[in-house]
Amino acid sequence: MLPKIAILVGSLRKNSLTKKVAHAFAMLSSEHLACSLIEIGDLPLYNEDLDEKPPTSWVRFRSEIKHHDAVLFFTPEYNRSIPGCLKNAVDVGSRPQGKSVFNGLAAGVVSVTPYKLGAFGANHALRQTFVFLNMPVMQQPEAYLADAGSLFDSEGELQNDETRAFLAKYATAFAHWVETIAGAAKRDAFTDFMKQREHVAAAYVTGNATPLDAIVPRTGDASFFPPSGGSVQGAKEVSLRYDADAKSFAPGGSSSFDVLQSGADGDIGYWTGFQNADACMGNGLKKVHMKLRVTELFRFQEGGWKLIHRHADSAADRPH
Repeated sequence: MLPKIAILVGSLRKNSLTKKVAHAFAMLSSEHLACSLIEIGDLPLYNEDLDEKPPTSWVRFRSEIKHHDAVLFFTPEYNRSIPGCLKNAVDVGSRPQGKSVFNGLAAGVVSVTPYKLGAFGANHALRQTFVFLNMPVMQQPEAYLADAGSLFDSEGELQNDETRAFLAKYATAFAHWVETIAGAAKRDAFTDFMKQREHVAAAYVTGNATPLDAIVPRTGDASFFPPSGGSVQGAKEVSLRYDADAKSFAPGGSSSFDVLQSGADGDIGYWTGFQNADACMGNGLKKVHMKLRVTELFRFQEGGWKLIHRHADSAADRPH
């Protein structure tokens, strides 16, 4: 799946050169990036008083940014800085405080001008905001497009071969940058998720399957190889089996993991090791100690890690 890139264009003019460059980039990068131009011209000026009941366009804009992996800014230069419409979009997306939709997203900047300096001032003024927004910005290659009026033919098509080659190079580099940043974020999220996974297991052996339900996919592929033998295939079937098995446990049990190996790469995570459980079965009168050899696989989907495979079999009891 290609990285999803939100493109914000800092010019509202119909025949904007910056907008033409953004459209050309989206076409040239289609093998590496899934680009969407996000509308910013309908955003009312940011006013904190409106946060209690935000305008529809604010809600729409914030929601669209959240569904992307990165943001690529295309900006002209006004008065040695960025246009007001682009700064307003940054303000709207970064508020309310603590709920910025930009937080942690990879970023890039392409500045465009019909003049000679490549809109250097706007490029770096925008980069300054990324420090506060916590947006890791790609450093190289930098993108300053000067003499932009000469880059297009009468139909508005990019005709300059050197610029086309540069934008293609930039797209390849940006795709790698997004993958690097997104991969690091997912690995960090997986470390936190493993702590959650152990809490989920502890709740499960008390008969409470609700926390597990939150990390189990409801559709698609999933598999479960239980300690009793056999297997269950399919997300729905596996979920039903987990819910049914939870009813075997009563309150008062406990569980812990001995993790031998774990990690995440891209959208796939795993852990393997042992699960130790002291469970109260049935009506709670029967106490059972279990030690299971476990391998679990997870897929990052729908904004979080989901358990897609569990293989558990009995291992030798630990010494008491």
